[in-house]
Amino acid sequence: MTASIETTTAATEAPTTGTTPVVGAGEEFARLHPTTLDVGPNVRDHVDTDSQDFRDLVASVVVHGVVQAISAVRDGENVVVIDGQQRTLAAIEAGVESVPVLIRTAVETFKEREIERISKQVVTNDLRTPLTEGQRAKAFADMLALGLSATKIAKSVQVKRETVKAGAAAGRSQTAIAALDAGQLDLEQAAVVAVFDADGDDDAVEDLLNAGSRFRSVAQELIADRAERKARAEAGTPYAAKGLTVLADEPDFDSPYVAAEDLVTADGDPITEAVIDGAAEHWAVWLTADEQITVTATGEVIESESIDWATEGAPKAVAAEGFHHHKDVTVAQVWVPEYFTADPDAAGVKLGPILAAASSEPDEADDQAAAERKAREKKAAQAALAAKEAEKAARRRTVALNKASAAATIVRKEWLSKFLTRKTLPKGAGKWITETLVDEPGLLTENKAPQYLAELLGVTVPADTSPSAGYPGVADKAARRALAATIDKASETRAQVILLAQILAAYEARVSGKGNDSWRRTSWGNQDNYLGFLDQHGHVLTVVEQSAAGTLTPEQAYDQLTAPTE
Repeated sequence: MTASIETTTAATEAPTTGTTPVVGAGEEFARLHPTTLDVGPNVRDHVDTDSQDFRDLVASVVVHGVVQAISAVRDGENVVVIDGQQRTLAAIEAGVESVPVLIRTAVETFKEREIERISKQVVTNDLRTPLTEGQRAKAFADMLALGLSATKIAKSVQVKRETVKAGAAAGRSQTAIAALDAGQLDLEQAAVVAVFDADGDDDAVEDLLNAGSRFRSVAQELIADRAERKARAEAGTPYAAKGLTVLADEPDFDSPYVAAEDLVTADGDPITEAVIDGAAEHWAVWLTADEQITVTATGEVIESESIDWATEGAPKAVAAEGFHHHKDVTVAQVWVPEYFTADPDAAGVKLGPILAAASSEPDEADDQAAAERKAREKKAAQAALAAKEAEKAARRRTVALNKASAAATIVRKEWLSKFLTRKTLPKGAGKWITETLVDEPGLLTENKAPQYLAELLGVTVPADTSPSAGYPGVADKAARRALAATIDKASETRAQVILLAQILAAYEARVSGKGNDSWRRTSWGNQDNYLGFLDQHGHVLTVVEQSAAGTLTPEQAYDQLTAPTE
């Protein structure tokens, strides 16, 4: 490296004055030729040398030279730029003979040097031309990779810890960084995209990048779907151990797979698990997640219609005659297997009577009566198969809409919680409140509405340990007591917002309090009034919510939900 033209080494600390540094302990000031400086890595991973700002900087250096000292560290024989990347490049292009450099001795280890470099560059660049969001995110990811905690990074670069965590997640994906810098995504959204990008799930990344205002809902659906796929794969382990193929997608009508229920053995007997296990390599299994309700004491499987749902959360309530108390049942997710083969001959089985009749062809040896009989049998068999396929399609639709509804509920409640932090009513809300209460005066006392209100307002309800705990209505009373302090300290306008929150919470309890099938009830419960209000004030309704509001049929919602992405 070219020797310095001018060097001063300090023995005591002193402040920087104007553009001429007064060196401190462990520092030296030098004038060096800019080409001798090692620019090294920088959180600003790209300098646009064609930009007007950079061209103006070069013009200034030509006339005035570099007037603010470049900050660097001495690392062995090298002088590495820490702060002054653009000034160094501009000085090289301007052809100046020397630039002022304030040099410190580098810290001992590479890891310590990198942490110091990145944190200092983030702060100093933000104080000038701000880094792009993508550059900041990449810097956070790099510092985390070096072992620095999110808390220490946040303190070092003066941002919130949550921002560091989201940025670090986004910074691991070039796709997320590009979308962030393009303004297509915000930091939180980019962090979500990065998770799916890291898994190599290109379809999910594409869906998210095209989601627009529905990003949060699409993301929640994808997160739920990923969790289900993982759980299905784990549930499939015992079947794979037997030699069966565990299917990742359910076979549809056009699939080469034939269902075991449509087949028989060579002797005409139904297909059993023993038959399948005996030729496992020729069989596949599809696992469907289902909710199973059993009587806890006996294990008897029962239907949800046999439960007195009014007893949920009220263990001391008395169930209606002929119904089960909610506390006496167990609700669990189970994986129901359906078996298929793509090669019945290899599996040692043949088509069952209905499938065989449906696919039969006329026999030239048949007389007219026999041919007509076979034609009628074929038509009847095809009708039976069509009805069976329609039933399966309806089941698939129910499963898909229930899953979409569960995801939509999570996103909707998140949106409500943020929406209800406001201090004043949104435009038109006062009239809507009045019309709603006149139409449904009992709305606020139904479906555990007070408990939902506490949840949406972030109010903690202490556990009730009194002798009355567990009786009907007691949990609602506990929620109202917990809410009293929030209401008491509210301003007049904030109190009006809390009244709005009571109505929205009551509706939410009605819509999601009994499961995920609100998409069925398009003509009951005033769901259109509730969801229409949310839509008018910024919550983008998903297709399953549009079905709940009655603006789409369940069939239309399902078709839109499963339509291929272009």
